[in-house]
Amino acid sequence: MEQLLDETGYQSTDQPEEAQLLIVNTCGFIGPARAESIQALQQLAACKTSEQKLIAAGCLSQRYGNEIAKTIPGIDGILGTRRWMDIVDVVDKIQSRKSSQTLYHIPEVPNVGQDEKGVLRVAIEGNSAYLKIADGCRRPCAFCAIPLIKGAHISRQPEHIISEAKHLQSMGVQEVVLISQDTTDYGHDIGMKNGLAQLLKEMVASVPEIPWIRIMYAYPGYVTDELIETMASHSQIVPYLDMPLQHGHRNTLLRMKRPANLDWVHKTIHKMRIAIPELAIRTTFIVGYPGETDSEFGALLDFVEDLQFDRLGAFQFSFEHDTTSAPLGDPISQEIKENRFEKLMQLQQNISLQKNQHFLGKTLHVLIEGKEDGISVGRSYRDAPEIDGTVIVEGELPVGTISPVYITGAMTYDLTGVPAQ
Repeated sequence: MEQLLDETGYQSTDQPEEAQLLIVNTCGFIGPARAESIQALQQLAACKTSEQKLIAAGCLSQRYGNEIAKTIPGIDGILGTRRWMDIVDVVDKIQSRKSSQTLYHIPEVPNVGQDEKGVLRVAIEGNSAYLKIADGCRRPCAFCAIPLIKGAHISRQPEHIISEAKHLQSMGVQEVVLISQDTTDYGHDIGMKNGLAQLLKEMVASVPEIPWIRIMYAYPGYVTDELIETMASHSQIVPYLDMPLQHGHRNTLLRMKRPANLDWVHKTIHKMRIAIPELAIRTTFIVGYPGETDSEFGALLDFVEDLQFDRLGAFQFSFEHDTTSAPLGDPISQEIKENRFEKLMQLQQNISLQKNQHFLGKTLHVLIEGKEDGISVGRSYRDAPEIDGTVIVEGELPVGTISPVYITGAMTYDLTGVPAQ
């Protein structure tokens, strides 16, 4: 949206009081994110002048557009996720109208539009960039509202993705993070078999100067032998895979409408660790899902203990209207959810510390992201941006470089080190 507005002559500002146009890109996925989005809208609506226009865009708008406009006076426009590329038209209509009524732009279309008007589907953060390869999801997960928000899975054309990767290479980007709601589903709708593996092979050949390519959001059961072989045979593809598993008990997974073949998980992770010895695996779990018994939660703890994940995130179940889990309600108390969350994270903290201690006395290549007062901070291949750990380095190394670091200390999530000689 920012790219489209820039092309029209708008200039961005970080100061709301300076803006003629205020856009909040909302999240509508889980309760805490919705609350944060609503708070941001309320604050801007309360402070904006009569000359300023406020637009609520994104997931919350797609799902609850009518409700938020009624709840928060002062919103001038509502734009959903599926037609984000219409932002300039929406702004023009709002600016030219004399009516104070909210303008709604949430067309009933089945999925996210592909008429992207030539903008890059990337988000650049320092020397890393997220590159969107698909949008929407066709999976049946009972707890998830993403198909309601985004619609069905739509793969972007490979040539567009490769073109954007080449552009990122020309900018000197050191890390490209491939994202979608389900990266392992890439290509199925455009006739590609093993689409993610095929895309990775083409990308490696097309952008040889990008040293790190990272895969996020793999779906259990769809990490194929070809994908494993592709990761193992190309050093540009970092030995890291994010595969949200959501639980470790078959019955819970069946209620979640998630893949419940835990034997596949064990065999595939074992297979990957043999093929890619330095592999770091990240996963995510939900605690407090309706019907989760003490026994089922205990099985989740055993599952985590057995598989020894490098990185692990956890969420407490968030009730979502209109999902297939909605009839189950939200019967597990907040106290139990919090207790289970703490137990799970305590277990993972011990595992994470042991994993980090394994790197003491070894050298890791670190993407340096900042430096100050004689200290540099960066990430190794084991650390995805924003969600994983960091490596703290004595001395100021050039920002944006991937530098060898000798590891001297290990904490629960982070490592410390010195420049390797």
